[in-house]
Amino acid sequence: MDNADKVIAYKPAVRELASRIYVQFLSGTVAFDGGSAKMSVNAESLAKLAFKLADSFQGVEDELNAGNLPKNVGFKLDATDIAGWSK
Repeated sequence: MDNADKVIAYKPAVRELASRIYVQFLSGTVAFDGGSAKMSVNAESLAKLAFKLADSFQGVEDELNAGNLPKNVGFKLDATDIAGWSK
């Protein structure tokens, strides 16, 4: 399997942000002249860049939010634990 056949699943938030970045890029690179459109850059390259930027943004957001996540994820409290406190 070469890189072209490799499938990468992106979070919906990354895909949504990438599409917004891509549209923003296109708005600055497409020129309409008469009945044709001209682009000064490759559309596929812009799409790849948009995904890389969105993925980086999501990674930083996840990193910043990590401090707000619960720290005791595996903690379980049973009735027997509470009973033990009152001894």
